[in-house]
Amino acid sequence: MLKITRIILAVLSLLAVTALFVDVTGFAMHHWAWMAKIQLIPALLSLNLVVLAALIALALVFGRIYCSIICPLGVYQDVVNRISTACRPRRKRKLGKFHSKPAANMMRNTFFIVFALLIAGHLISLPIYIASLIEPYSAFGRMATWLVKPGVVEINNALADSGNTAFVHASMPHLSIPALAVAAITFIIVTAMAWTSGRDYCNKICPVGWLLGKLSKFALLKINIDTDRCNGCGSCARHCKASCIDPKTHTIDYTRCVTCFDCIGECTQHAISYSPVRKSQEAAPRKTTDKSRRAFLSGGAVVVASLAAEAIDKTTDGGLAPIKSKRPSASSIRIVPAGAKGAKSLSERCTACQLCITNCPNSVLRPSEALDSLMQPVMAFNEGWCRPECTVCGDVCPVGAIEPVDLAVKSSTKIGTATVDLDRCISAAYGQTCGNCARRCPAEAITMIPVSENGGNLRPMVDENACIGCGSCEYHCPVGRAGNIPGETAAIHVEGIDIHHLI
Repeated sequence: MLKITRIILAVLSLLAVTALFVDVTGFAMHHWAWMAKIQLIPALLSLNLVVLAALIALALVFGRIYCSIICPLGVYQDVVNRISTACRPRRKRKLGKFHSKPAANMMRNTFFIVFALLIAGHLISLPIYIASLIEPYSAFGRMATWLVKPGVVEINNALADSGNTAFVHASMPHLSIPALAVAAITFIIVTAMAWTSGRDYCNKICPVGWLLGKLSKFALLKINIDTDRCNGCGSCARHCKASCIDPKTHTIDYTRCVTCFDCIGECTQHAISYSPVRKSQEAAPRKTTDKSRRAFLSGGAVVVASLAAEAIDKTTDGGLAPIKSKRPSASSIRIVPAGAKGAKSLSERCTACQLCITNCPNSVLRPSEALDSLMQPVMAFNEGWCRPECTVCGDVCPVGAIEPVDLAVKSSTKIGTATVDLDRCISAAYGQTCGNCARRCPAEAITMIPVSENGGNLRPMVDENACIGCGSCEYHCPVGRAGNIPGETAAIHVEGIDIHHLI
């Protein structure tokens, strides 16, 4: 029953976390967004002391059961291992495919020390996303977003296009080749290791596995081998995907045991139990000295105006056909959501898990392709704008890189300033009747004034003290979308600012 219960909980956990990244209805995020916030590294980076205390207590009582139930990448490896086992001939499947192996302590310690240094790297302005390349939750999030969600979106849209009213047409986040490449490489490495060697990724590369392994040495409940009943057949070791059981000495390396209970089900002598263990049954110390250290890381008015504005957001240009795809404007400073406080602050904490990007309802967030912020969220306003009444990104971020903000704070937080290119504005330069930017500004920060004192064409004037940088003006500007107007970007765009502040 231990194994069956563990499998049921693990499957439910995997489905729930996967749904956070691939669900197009918002149902998953509304009901179990907490699943992302109980992952170890996000809880550590956000200093969620309650979750951290609970996870530490879990490890000190039950061992590394986190790795077999809560961690999505760990459960995914179990799925791959089961498929791999099912593909083997029946005789070999019953015999088992693993064997006892010594712990790769040097490799494990090296990866953890590098990870810890990278986590602390913000002290020298090193982006934290580099550390997240091997962090299990973020790695799984990128795999789910870029390798699974496209298929889900295609199926959903096919059903919506067929006339099924239960489905609404959905869109994918803007494609990022670097993010897709990282997700594909991670998928290949993790899948290959799980297919051939079970939990090798967890016990050689994963920093969470290293940390929980150290705690699990002191766990109250452990896998216990009764030497009086054991006949030395070695079946437990051949079915141990962590390769941590030595049948000759009847010892278990509890730093690698993921508490999956597979060995209990395979023992025909009922010599293995899950209970408090005697000191004599602990794994004998290895000759290799563990020199690593434990690391303790720390890591209003506008809303009403926005809601009152028309929500049609058409892709037409008011008669200036033909229509073309508008490209995002470049900003010298990366534009990030209000709860991030600024690009530098976000870079120091964001693990690039893609949860905010895949759940952005306004198609504003996309993965950055700049080397100093690779795969971290950046805002672009060619396909949508950041509505002041939307706080989804802050609500879903599990590491606190984008902090939750209420509507009053969101609607009055300045994240950038709109800038007008008068040489390309169809009102100022071409004398066309437009004013889209002024009409669509929820902060009423743009007014149309004459180009010169003698009158003439109207031009947009931006009140920098009122503009919050929501991007509505850039998104609704017909320049860049109208085929007979030169250029592929809007005539008005948002420039980011270093540090966000209230207006």
